[in-house]
Amino acid sequence: MIFFRNAKAGRILGVLRICLALMICILPILGQSNKKSQTKPVESIFPLILRGGEIQVQIRNETAEKDWNQYAFEKTKGLIDAYESYTGVNFHQAAAPIYKSLPESEKNKIKLVLKDAVFLNGTRIGGYNNVSGDLGKDLGIFMEPGIVPKGYPALLLHELGHFYFTEPSWLSEGIVSFLPYLLAKKGLLKLDSEELSAVTDEWSLEEARPSKDLPLSQDFRALDPSLGLWFYSKAVRTQMILYKELGNSGYKSFLKQITLSETLNTEGVLKILNKIQKKNWNQILQGWVLPGAYGAYPANSFLQMKEIDKL
Repeated sequence: MIFFRNAKAGRILGVLRICLALMICILPILGQSNKKSQTKPVESIFPLILRGGEIQVQIRNETAEKDWNQYAFEKTKGLIDAYESYTGVNFHQAAAPIYKSLPESEKNKIKLVLKDAVFLNGTRIGGYNNVSGDLGKDLGIFMEPGIVPKGYPALLLHELGHFYFTEPSWLSEGIVSFLPYLLAKKGLLKLDSEELSAVTDEWSLEEARPSKDLPLSQDFRALDPSLGLWFYSKAVRTQMILYKELGNSGYKSFLKQITLSETLNTEGVLKILNKIQKKNWNQILQGWVLPGAYGAYPANSFLQMKEIDKL
């Protein structure tokens, strides 16, 4: 489930967010499933000093992957440091709306839970996000080791990004998938070649365009769960369009303003874009976010890594 500021939107998007977990479950298990669970869970608490003060990264590991806790903490620390540096917004400020509704004891914490099998309402789904508590009293980001083994942190990085970006869904889902790649390329986030490949694998660039290709602003995932792959592919490539049009400094400014907007819809995003650079954003985003035929960028834009690497 994505992090959200609007409760009604969160309840709707919570179900849709499961599609991502299901999608990533099809990734190679890399030998993790044959390992036996630990008899006793390993719980780790890592203090993390950020620009706005200290937070705690609490990790509960119920699997045989005993060294995963340290790995997950290092990736969490690296990502948040990079987010703070690139956006110019500290974690405490970005996450304040998320923690607002939680008890005092749950604030300024990031909870990660690794389990051999992750269930929600009796159904095994591989992973989900319940930082808000909307899906039950157990708070945290729940994952199976086959989804986020060492060397494959894509989903972990994605979910952590929702502390900064939540709404609208088409925007936030694209940003939190694209930004780890961009931060790594800028030298702000340390990812080795395997980890960077994991991030780009998550984009599903190879996903075929469906016969009914709706704009992202309509959030068409509810119509057919199989369209979820196309939604995420389209959402992340929309960020590549924005980055190309805005340039690095303009994109940084855009992300900062998005982060500081407590509630936001598509119309609000367009206003921010026009404030940064006066362009015909309706035409640029037509077919991608807005209704109509694809305009300045055809549907096959940014399907090749060589095209993305030129950004």
